[in-house]
Amino acid sequence: MRQKTNPRSTGANTTHNGTHDRDQPGEHYPPLTMRVLIDAVHPADVWTLGAVEDRLLANGEETLWVSRPEKDSVVELIEARGRPHIPGPPAGTSMLGLARELLARDWRVWRTVRTFKPDVILTRSPAGVHAGRLTHTPVLYDTDDGHVAGFLYYVAGPFANIIASPTATEKNYGKQHRRYQGYKELFYLHPARFTPDPTIRRELGLDDDEPFHVLRLTAFTASHDVSEAGMNRAQIDQVIERLSATGRVLISSEQELPADLRDRRIPTPAERFHHVLAAAELVVGDSQSVCSEAGVIGTPSLRFNTWAGRHPYQVELEERWGVTKAFLLTDEAAFFAELDRLIADTAAAYERQAEGRDRMLQWCHDPVDDLTAWTYELAGLPVPN
Repeated sequence: MRQKTNPRSTGANTTHNGTHDRDQPGEHYPPLTMRVLIDAVHPADVWTLGAVEDRLLANGEETLWVSRPEKDSVVELIEARGRPHIPGPPAGTSMLGLARELLARDWRVWRTVRTFKPDVILTRSPAGVHAGRLTHTPVLYDTDDGHVAGFLYYVAGPFANIIASPTATEKNYGKQHRRYQGYKELFYLHPARFTPDPTIRRELGLDDDEPFHVLRLTAFTASHDVSEAGMNRAQIDQVIERLSATGRVLISSEQELPADLRDRRIPTPAERFHHVLAAAELVVGDSQSVCSEAGVIGTPSLRFNTWAGRHPYQVELEERWGVTKAFLLTDEAAFFAELDRLIADTAAAYERQAEGRDRMLQWCHDPVDDLTAWTYELAGLPVPN
């Protein structure tokens, strides 16, 4: 902790984990600034932890990011927020490359902790947890995958001071496990923080009443995706053909698109992407995060990949609220039958979507409140009013 007038002053006496000794009577302590390091390896990390950062900044705290170059739009999103960041090593694209990246990222985050001297680390990746463990810095590790991510979770979660996850998480991760009543997407797409901008159509080159659909394609190069798969080219072409019957098809892809599809790429900046999802008629793809985001916003979505049915919170979004639907690649006939059904009666799909979304929003709590409070708890400070 540091005085607000002098960021390098220590203010009160602190323990090895950043908590304060305020037990000496008669002493006056100046206002304190909490310093928080945020470790982001995926665009969803920037959106999720960025919502917590907004609260911290509003309270006068100090933050710094460690970014991940060459991973979709991580750097672009942090810079669009106007926030400082330390570039981590480039993203790996194979198991060996990801292992090398993790070692290099561990080193980079550890070095950043040594120089920035944060009071708390917020992270959704192992590197932030490892750096905190090595430097005795408290770590809040947020995960919606949990043990489903396999190795990625087991080299991070057990070493964090707090593991945060949705209540949909089935497994209990021990005394440090905290659950929030909501979903990752609600950190940044809750109606209190996100309002669709109808002018996005002009940025897409569309008329005000021109319908369009979004096709989202994933690279499957993340550590938990290496053995997974999404749509092949023949399936992509079938989706485009079906969707094109009722509107223009725009594509968001983590990889370079083939020459014959490049004119379909969404041209807007990464920070405007959720407005695109909100304006679309349907969202279809092999992306876990984007299809869930669309569902939470209120746009009907279908996922088609090998992950279907395995993430507890996404199963809950589908089975409890009906705001998204997933199909395994082995269920191709069922997937295309459902796609045809949505295309044939989009109005009915929107009616079902709105009803499920309203019930979900009535049930959920604001997860930003929880993570903000737990961050201050790790720093040994009360949450400011």
